[in-house]
Amino acid sequence: MKKLYRCMGLPLAMLLLFTSMALAQNRTVTGLITDENGTGMPGVNVIVKGTSNGTTTDSDGKYSIGVPEGTATLVVSFIGYATQEVDVGSRTAIDVKMASDVKQLNEVVVTALGIERNTKALQSSVTQISGDNFTQAREVNMANGLAGRVAGVNVTKIASGPAGSSRIVIRGAKSLNTQAGAMNQPLYVIDGIPMDNTNYGQAGVWGGGDQGDGTSSISPDDIQSMTVLKGASAAALYGSRAAQGVILITTKKGTARKGVGIEFNSNFVFDKIYNLTDWQHSYGSGAYTGVGSLANRVATKASNPEDVQSAFDNGWYDQAWGPKMDGSTVYHFDGKAHPYSYQGDQWDKFYRTGTSFTNSLAFTGGSETQNFRFSMANLNSKSVMPNSGFDRVNLSLASNSKFGKKLTLTTKIMYSNEKAKNRPNVSDSPGNAIQSVYYINNDYNIDEYRGDPNKPGAVWTGGPTPLDGKGNGQELQGSSNLWGQNPYWAAYQFKNTDTRDRILASGQLRYDITNFLYAQVKGGMDWSTKRGSQLTPEGTGYQLPGALTEYEARAREINLEYIVGFNKTFGKFNINAFGGGNKMTSEYEKSDLAGNGFNTPFLASISNAASKTFNYDYRKQGINSLFGSAEISFQNYLFLTATARKDWFSVLNYPHNNKFYPSIGASFVFSDAFAGLPQWLSFGKIRASWGRVGNAFSVVPYSTNLQYTTGLTHLSRPLGYYSSANTTNNGNLPNPDLVPYISTETEFGMDVRFFESRLGIDLTYYSQKTTEDILNAPISRASGFGTTSVNLGELTNKGIELLITGQPLRGAVTWDISLNFAKNNSKIVSLIPGTNILNVEEPRTRTVFVSQIVGQPFGTLTGVKQKVSPDGQLIYDKDGAPLTDNNYYVLGKGVPDFTGGLNNSFTYKQFNLAFLIDFKSGGKIYSGTNVRMTEAGFHKQTLQGRDGEAPLTINGVTEVTDASGAVTGYEPINRALAPGEAQNYWSQLGERAQDHFVYDASFIKLRQVTLGYNLPRTLLSKTPFQTASLSFVARNLAILYKNAENIDPESSYTSTNAQGLDYFGMPPTRTYGFNLRVSF
Repeated sequence: MKKLYRCMGLPLAMLLLFTSMALAQNRTVTGLITDENGTGMPGVNVIVKGTSNGTTTDSDGKYSIGVPEGTATLVVSFIGYATQEVDVGSRTAIDVKMASDVKQLNEVVVTALGIERNTKALQSSVTQISGDNFTQAREVNMANGLAGRVAGVNVTKIASGPAGSSRIVIRGAKSLNTQAGAMNQPLYVIDGIPMDNTNYGQAGVWGGGDQGDGTSSISPDDIQSMTVLKGASAAALYGSRAAQGVILITTKKGTARKGVGIEFNSNFVFDKIYNLTDWQHSYGSGAYTGVGSLANRVATKASNPEDVQSAFDNGWYDQAWGPKMDGSTVYHFDGKAHPYSYQGDQWDKFYRTGTSFTNSLAFTGGSETQNFRFSMANLNSKSVMPNSGFDRVNLSLASNSKFGKKLTLTTKIMYSNEKAKNRPNVSDSPGNAIQSVYYINNDYNIDEYRGDPNKPGAVWTGGPTPLDGKGNGQELQGSSNLWGQNPYWAAYQFKNTDTRDRILASGQLRYDITNFLYAQVKGGMDWSTKRGSQLTPEGTGYQLPGALTEYEARAREINLEYIVGFNKTFGKFNINAFGGGNKMTSEYEKSDLAGNGFNTPFLASISNAASKTFNYDYRKQGINSLFGSAEISFQNYLFLTATARKDWFSVLNYPHNNKFYPSIGASFVFSDAFAGLPQWLSFGKIRASWGRVGNAFSVVPYSTNLQYTTGLTHLSRPLGYYSSANTTNNGNLPNPDLVPYISTETEFGMDVRFFESRLGIDLTYYSQKTTEDILNAPISRASGFGTTSVNLGELTNKGIELLITGQPLRGAVTWDISLNFAKNNSKIVSLIPGTNILNVEEPRTRTVFVSQIVGQPFGTLTGVKQKVSPDGQLIYDKDGAPLTDNNYYVLGKGVPDFTGGLNNSFTYKQFNLAFLIDFKSGGKIYSGTNVRMTEAGFHKQTLQGRDGEAPLTINGVTEVTDASGAVTGYEPINRALAPGEAQNYWSQLGERAQDHFVYDASFIKLRQVTLGYNLPRTLLSKTPFQTASLSFVARNLAILYKNAENIDPESSYTSTNAQGLDYFGMPPTRTYGFNLRVSF
């Protein structure tokens, strides 16, 4: 906040400057400004064009302004209404009726390279979203606000807390490549300048943390609109960077007005854990013990003090296999007697109520020739995870200057500072407090793990004697399992903090040579520096010496672009064409210093590390491009558009270092072409297009030539480009002929509207194909390498998108509704010759994979099932546990078949209500969380088979084997398992039959609700405010439908291609609060 306040000096100075400006005036013009209903509008800006001379209307909508003698034009503007220009002439009284700006917004959209185009001319599906959708019910990462809003756009909020990243996939995944630059996420472009959206680290099979992405640095208050270019033809002008689609972000700019306009927005929301678990709370800590067969074993708890050490050593305290809780005495790892009864919800005791507080302030002012917008915003987000949060400060300055009638200079600079405190670790155990909370037993109070009041989670003098011999200051653990961490130790003693400073800047100079010919140059940069520290504290059970890594990563991208454009009408034809070029340079530099163990106990600093390892990585690449576009239209209803781009790549070897990316498309507005159509048809257009795009960043710099590395990196660190000492190209034989993959797409669409546009239908079909995808093919070890990269992968995506819009009610009550729906079918066509399967990722259980399989959809889940006999009967061992078929079977796919959203908004007088429902269907999710909770006896299904509960009956066969172990036959087994056998069954099920834990990932969610009140202008007339509104806002209020047990169906712990895996990610949260917006 201090940074924010210090920055207020400049806008305040501007305020004083602009409000003191005045120009000589020779005569007075008066009038009345009204809305569409004829009601006077207070606070409307009225300015003499080309000057800073202006005024605002009074409470009745009346104004009075001095204008110079001679020719003069009044510019009348107000938020939400179309700006009007009125010639004064000799008049002294001028009334103006304002019109809503919706029509204008619907007719013009921003397309590739920031070019504005009429929607009639668009030959492919393009969706534009107002920035207001991101500033009321907010997400810390604004990209998550796209969920459910755009057909064909699949948004996944990663289960890693408010500072986490977002995964957005447009029309299905286009690449099988696992390089960071090929993770199937779109290119983001801000005001015409590409933005780096790199994710610096993700959790994997052994755990880890989500280090965030580039979109988390953007303030939603600066967004004017967001445009999604979904098809290849729409994005083809971005060539080798557009394979996954493009999201264009247009930021707010200055406007001409009297004095300085000020807009203030304050948003405060609460985050509450949305607990979806339904575990058993009848049985507590303990295990099945006894001599002989499993059938003879009985549920046992630590009933006496002398049982404590044995219970600790054998892991009784983090397993719920004890007897039924009856209020008797049990001894915990602290050696004290406790009641053997349910101690309540541990989540309520551990997690806190999170908060996010955002304040933004913007100043706009100037004339028609010189104007500006300066804004500042501050976000303070406190996570539901103790000792974790995220802060962000944003500053931006935009200016627009006209020099005469021909030369225009536009500049924009945006600065952000992000501070993430203790990003939570997810997936496997190391530092994952989330997993630790799951394992707190029913008869325990989580406060028993709090330990030292001054060092949460640590052994201390006033606490219990540790059963594993640890000393003061080390981790207090409740089990001999070294990886079974204390949740307070993980939350308070592990450190995973980082800061990032970022500057996004651009400037554009345009010269209008004639009224139909122009030239412009544009330059932009995206510079960021990230510094972080990751600490495994000394005294941690699995790593007593501790470890510390400190790192710094710098990323820089510079783009220089030039364009010459032509737009002229020849009779019934119009030609709109431009050509130009771009030069992109990208650099990445990272250094880290890792220390293991500390010389001085409990002094966690690199200088105190007992051993140190330094690592350094530097990468640079560039792309030079030429591009062009030509649009020919006939009578404004028939449009033909062609584009072309050619890129030359520094990372590739000659003659393979260039690619050509063309597109062609046409649109026909038949409602304008034909007379005599029914009056109920308001608008009708058909369109078709074809395009080719690619992905330059699928080829890592220097990977096509031989290189050596000598430094050691730490595989547990999320930032490293991992290699081993004295290796060559990480064991991958360089392929000098490697090229970026190609994505081609054909699209057909129709846009029709009926009954004065009260009903609209937009339907799209697309067919996309990726060729020459980069895969690592195994080669003979005799070569000195294990793999080589080849252009052999091929996959397809085919789908439909539907958008239905309607306005059932107009008048005193207005009801707007939109439904978007998309279906995508993907298919892996080919991999490496002789290979039909490529395993991408696995969870910690290590018996399920996310795989790419020829003939199957992208992201197939494969895993083991229970073994069956030749006649289809389930096979069990002699104790009744399932036997595993060691073959891997398709269990589903981790991406949905269908996505969509339903958006409703109502207005009545000054009130407005809006809600968004989004849904996904057809995907699967493998839940490692449910596997582990079943093994440990917490899952409700484990009640079956216990004493006094419903029996667990198996019906199948056991194998009959000979002396060599060969199966010679089968014997039937049909009986209820004894409690000890039932415990063994549930403990083995997750490892031996993974299909039991693959769930339908379909859901319907109430994603967003806003209820607002706009103060009437009559109430504001005697105040300095032009507008004021107060809203109740909420996000993720309810899951209306789901089938996945105990988890959020969206609970993916990574934003990589390994979707459909759940394993102890951050629980979902409900967000609700208030939003205040005023302008004056």
